[in-house]
Order: sequence, then C-alpha cells, then structure tokens
Amino acid sequence: MKFKKPISKYKNLEIFTNEIIDSSVFIDLCNHEEILIKFNSKITTKSNYPFANFPSKYRTLSNIKEWDVIIIRILKKTKIFEFITIIRKWGKFTIPRIAVNILNLKNHEDLEFQIIKQSLHRNILKHNTIDLAKINSGEKILYRNKNFITFFNTSKIPITLPRFIEITPELMELFFLIHGDGHYKYQLYFVNKNPDLHKFVIKEFKDILKIPEEIWRARLLFNNDSNANTAKEEWKKLLKIKEEQFYPSISKTELKTSETGNLRIVIDKTIVSSVFRYIFEKIKNLRGKLAFHALNGLLYAEGGVRKNKIGLHKITLSFNQGEKGLFERILKNTGILKITRVEQNSRFCISNWENLYKFFRLFYLMNIIPFKINNERCKKAIEGFLCHGHTKTAYKYLIIINKKPNFTIKELVCKMNHRPDSILDAIRKKQYSKFIDVKGKGINKNPYIISINKKGKEFLDIIKNLEAIYDDRFR
Repeated sequence: MKFKKPISKYKNLEIFTNEIIDSSVFIDLCNHEEILIKFNSKITTKSNYPFANFPSKYRTLSNIKEWDVIIIRILKKTKIFEFITIIRKWGKFTIPRIAVNILNLKNHEDLEFQIIKQSLHRNILKHNTIDLAKINSGEKILYRNKNFITFFNTSKIPITLPRFIEITPELMELFFLIHGDGHYKYQLYFVNKNPDLHKFVIKEFKDILKIPEEIWRARLLFNNDSNANTAKEEWKKLLKIKEEQFYPSISKTELKTSETGNLRIVIDKTIVSSVFRYIFEKIKNLRGKLAFHALNGLLYAEGGVRKNKIGLHKITLSFNQGEKGLFERILKNTGILKITRVEQNSRFCISNWENLYKFFRLFYLMNIIPFKINNERCKKAIEGFLCHGHTKTAYKYLIIINKKPNFTIKELVCKMNHRPDSILDAIRKKQYSKFIDVKGKGINKNPYIISINKKGKEFLDIIKNLEAIYDDRFR
C-alpha cells in the first residue's frame, strides 16, 4: 500500500509500507512507535530476494536474536519504507522487491535502517471486548502501540488490526449479515444486489477492524445478458470501487439478478476469514439487545417481507438445514421464536396481525429499527404494517379514547359517528380488546365506561414511532 502525499507529522517524509493497514492507523503508529536501534548496511539487490545484514554488535545491543521477527524501516532521502521481516542466520534479512522499486535502491548501496520497538505484551481484556491476540491462526503476532497487533507469516502480506474488538450493535449486524449472505471458511466474501448493504459491509470493516477499503476486490454475477460494462460503472460509482479492484471475469449465477447484477466483494486473505470465524464464535449466543442486532443482520440477508390486499401479510427468515439451529437460538434469545412457525422446513414465518404487532413491539422496546440497513425491506415492512386494516382500526379507536380518562358509549358515538353496537363489537374483538378497558354492565345505573389502558398507550407510541421513522426515511 502506498501513501502518495508526504506525512507532515512525521518529519515531512514520504512513507510507504507493504502491510495491509489503514492509512490513519499507519500514520499514527509512525508518529508514536519508538526506534529501538539504528544501523547502516549495504543492500544486495542482484538476487531473487534482495537482502541486507543486521550487524551482530547492534543485534546484541538491541537483544534481537536469529529468527526473531522485527519491524524495520529503510530511509533514503525523503522516503521511508517500513516492512516486517525475519532475522535469519548471520543477521541476514530479506527486503521486499517493492521497496527496492519505490526507493530506487541500487546494488551495494549503503542505507540507514531503523528497528522499531514493539509494545510490551499486555493481557488487559476490557469489558465487552474480544482479544484477537488469542487467535490460534498459526501467524506470528507483533504487538504495536495503542493496542494494535500485526499478524505476520513469511508467505503472506502482514496485516495490522486492533487487538481488542468491542462487541457493538454494528459488529453484530455486520457479522450476522455476512453469515447470511457471505462466506468465511477459506476467504471472506459477501454477495448481494443491494448497494446499501455493500456500503455497510465495507464501512464497518473499516470502522471496526480498520480494514482499508482498497483491500476489497469485486466480481459481477449475472444470470442474463445485461450490459456488464454499464453495470460495472454503476457499481463503481455507488461504492467508489476502482477499476483495478474488479476481477476481469464475470461469473454466471443461477440466482435471479437485476440489470446491474449481483456483486460479490472479497477479501482473499486467510487471516481475515480466521479473524471473522474467531469473533463470530464469541458472539453467536449473545442475549438481550445484542441478540436483536444479530437478528437484524440475518433479516438484512435472509429476511423477507410479504404484503397482501389488507397490508403486511408475513415476515420471513429463510434458512438452510445447517443454519436452522443457530437461527432458532437467535429467535429464542429475542423472544420472537414463540410467535413464529416453520414453513416448508426452509423459513421461519411471522404471520397474523397480532404476531406482527408483537414483532414490531419487541424491536420498539429495544429502540431498534427492524430491517434498518435494508431500505427496501424496511419500507415495505413498516408501510405494510401501518396500512394494515387492523392497525388503522385500532389506531382510529385508540387515538380518540386516549383523549380523556373515560368515555361512555354515547360519547364515543358522538365522536366516531358509529352505532353503539358497532363500537362495542369492534373494541371487544381479540385484536383490540387488550388495548381497552371496558367497565360496567351497560345498563342505565351501571353504563359501560371505556378507557385506554397501558398496552393501548404503548400501541399508540409504537405507531407514532413507526410513522416518524417512515416519514424521516422514506417520504
């Protein structure tokens, strides 16, 4: 990775590295990591693997031994190249060919080298965080300043990540979204037709794991004869992906795709998939509010919203047999499992107006918007519920009954212009009776007294909340 502009905060030098590292993190480390020792050595470039030697007296002074892994910088005029390497026998260490090219190094050129001091290994695990230093990935771990770690393997590009990963709502939604619509066994990828979900994935990988946006590669997937070049240009514009990040070939898929096709974004580094698997194992069975964010991630990927003539008909969550147990636990941890049924052994289904209301109520109590990132499904679900006949009827009655503590039937007749028997039939239906208290026997000396109860007031709050969300996002 190359940073083209000089970094004024670091001696006005132009800095380069072959690590996978976020540019702001790299700049910060360059400004704060201490230099352990400096030495000069001649470089040999006329070999398959350019190399230099770390003189023994400096190795002794810095307590660095053969086969230690070090962070080292080459300085030439106004440029610096930082890389990670192994000190081999007699102090020999290899230099990346890219460093030779960028710095225009000559054979037997005498150069200044700096060994960067690593941070002390500290086992301080903060609350509600995951320690990536405990991954058993086979990679060498170097501890860096400000709780960053670098994973190093001689055959792979080093990658620098935060050591401690906080378990946040965004992390839960990200990881369960990728679990639903991605893969992370050997390489990590995510595939979808919705650009909002791609933006979310790329952004959160940068925010949470400090994965640079440039590391992602992209491949178009089509099941028709759409114009691939037009589609690619559209995706490039939407996601700000560069031409060189696209794989040259286009894949055929059996899935139905739009004119712009589906897009698969990929990080083809095995350590990233290892990190993903490690974190996912830690968060799979979390409860409470985080479980709702896990469910939301699944709904972004595998959720469905169906409407009919009277409004929202059902909300679904599709699964394969390998996923069923995990999805069932997430639904149980949110309290939603008890209002679902399984259809065709392939999806959990929430249907009937009362169950759909419970679904929205549970998300409301957690102050979470269902389907939040998937705008199409979010709009369809909220609009479908607000337009449902039962929702409209309940709201029509409750908004009036909420205007004062008690109403008689005669007063409601005047307010609503309905017959008394029609009003009583409506408020006694099972969909609405839980929201309204009816006292009295309906006789002259003991007339019906009708009032809204706590559940009814909560219903009105939920509807007003959904209307506010809809107005803010979709009008």
